[in-house]
Amino acid sequence: MTKEHQITKTESASFLTDSKSFEHTWRVATAFAKSKMIPKHFQNKPEDCMVALMMAQQLEVNPILALQNLQVIHGNVGFNSSFAIALANERGNFVEPITWTSKGEGDNLAVTAHAILKTGKEISITVGMDTARKEGWTSNNKYKTMPEQMLRYRSATWLIRTHCPEVLLGMQSSEEIQDVQVNVPVGGSPVDKINQKVKEKINITEEANKLDDTNTKLENVISDSIEKELDNDDPFN
Repeated sequence: MTKEHQITKTESASFLTDSKSFEHTWRVATAFAKSKMIPKHFQNKPEDCMVALMMAQQLEVNPILALQNLQVIHGNVGFNSSFAIALANERGNFVEPITWTSKGEGDNLAVTAHAILKTGKEISITVGMDTARKEGWTSNNKYKTMPEQMLRYRSATWLIRTHCPEVLLGMQSSEEIQDVQVNVPVGGSPVDKINQKVKEKINITEEANKLDDTNTKLENVISDSIEKELDNDDPFN
């Protein structure tokens, strides 16, 4: 593979121990944050760009490609599945790129990701809509509008994690993060209930204070009014 087609171009830097390297990375991150050509979730956020660049250095990927393919979902950072697959195809332990076969339709749809290891062993991972339903992934509406593509992403990332986890160094794909959403009902936990009670007490106190202020103002108005009437009342007329 020629250098022009390599994704892995960036040399790793000791930015956490070398102050000059850290300052340089910060300047680059600040410059990127001012650009309108990077995704909106990185614009005007040099701190986030800084972390993205550090991740790019650790994964040894081009920083521009990292910024374009990193997403922040539910407070977690992940790569687009298509980019993760591209990385695996380039630097994974595969003889050739990952391929897929599909079987069934609708609720019975299943997609299998195939690859051949450099040892010659054929490997595959199958993910179907039945698994998607059991794992709760179908809460993501894309499993209704583009189910086969989502199963392709899932089967491929599963294959990558199983046979070449060093490619992503434990990072999740953005689709994996989107599929897993922890829905905690408001007021469901003891902490939430305590916080709610505290908020209620604060609101009651604030309302009481407002009422006290109103009463005080009303008393002052009445007092001023009585004093004016007494001043204007001449007992000798």
